[in-house]
Amino acid sequence: MKKFLKVLAIAFACFAIVMTTGMYIFLNSLGKADPLQSGSEDPLPQKKERVNVLVVGVDAKDDKSAKTARTDTMMLATFDPNTKKVDVISIPRDTRVVIRNRKGKDKINAAHVYGGMDLSMKAVKDLLGIPVHYYIKVNYSGVAKIVDDVGGVEVNVPKDMKYYDPKADPPLKINLKKGVQVLDSNKAMQFLRFRKGYANQDLGRINAQHDFLTALSDKLLSPKTIVKLPKLVKTFSTYVDTNIPISTMTSYALQAKDIKIQDIHMITIPGEPKLVNALWYYIPDTEKLKSIIKEIFDGTYMNSNPSTNKENMKEKATVEVLNGSNIKGLATEVANQLKEKGYNVVNISNVQGIKYGQTHIYDRGNKEEDAKKIADWLGIKEIEKDINTEINTDITIIVGSDMKK
Repeated sequence: MKKFLKVLAIAFACFAIVMTTGMYIFLNSLGKADPLQSGSEDPLPQKKERVNVLVVGVDAKDDKSAKTARTDTMMLATFDPNTKKVDVISIPRDTRVVIRNRKGKDKINAAHVYGGMDLSMKAVKDLLGIPVHYYIKVNYSGVAKIVDDVGGVEVNVPKDMKYYDPKADPPLKINLKKGVQVLDSNKAMQFLRFRKGYANQDLGRINAQHDFLTALSDKLLSPKTIVKLPKLVKTFSTYVDTNIPISTMTSYALQAKDIKIQDIHMITIPGEPKLVNALWYYIPDTEKLKSIIKEIFDGTYMNSNPSTNKENMKEKATVEVLNGSNIKGLATEVANQLKEKGYNVVNISNVQGIKYGQTHIYDRGNKEEDAKKIADWLGIKEIEKDINTEINTDITIIVGSDMKK
């Protein structure tokens, strides 16, 4: 039983293969699980070959809605039975890709709308350049139920989270205070769904999801959770959909039962947000991505743990460029030049109601070195400090008419 819980916990910390394996072994012993077929277009791995599983979360109020919903979370979990290592590659839902049999490019989360898990598997395969053997789909309602089953999850909420979308189905209302707290199912869903308030949006959200999954893992490993196992098994059987055959799940469960938390590496595909035809996308850096995938499969990827990823994200200042000059296209011109210099420009928009003759630079996130470099490049002598909790970028540039070329 203790080993089952350990497998369950590690899985939910992102190795969902093992999670569903444990569940189906348990259910199979009761005669409740039916054989499944993979449906993958790739040859299936043998016993000691690496297996790749697409793990997706959908945010839907019921099973019918879930079938046509966009995927809200996408992760490719890859397990090497020889090294007992797991790499979880997070794919931002706004990643701009070519989806088979569709014109032009679209966000990768739309693949599920057009062709269910089959097309989602193919879209991820085409993006990463590796086979996708199986899938696991979890309705967020199931995650909420799991949180209640274990009595809540303690998480450090990094900032005040407030957002309201009455048009969402069901309506989305987020109102969380900053600080360490135990989240019940409702608050956990608010935490996981919050996106708009992060300076780097999907990347910040993925980072928060990683933190949540680690915290949930710790809770599942608690000895007190053993008595709650029947509830958890029932929840998994209700809310988890997978095409992994029972015999395959059993095999991988036995191989993965001794995996430790430190053997699970979480990686987010490299890229940057970009405005394309008035829509924000995440544009993957395909060359860097190819290099990372090669290193993962060679077993040489050394920079793939959550703490390292967080530090790398923190090092890169986020910049917004606002047009205060009333000169059309001037902010975009400045923003494009900043991007060419390697800066992470996350917002380009206009200042309403005020015309600026001089350009202003505000350091809002203690990024003095980056702000100074930008100021030197723009010929601005003074860097202003303005701590505004409603603004989620490190550096704000208000472009004045003095920037006119």
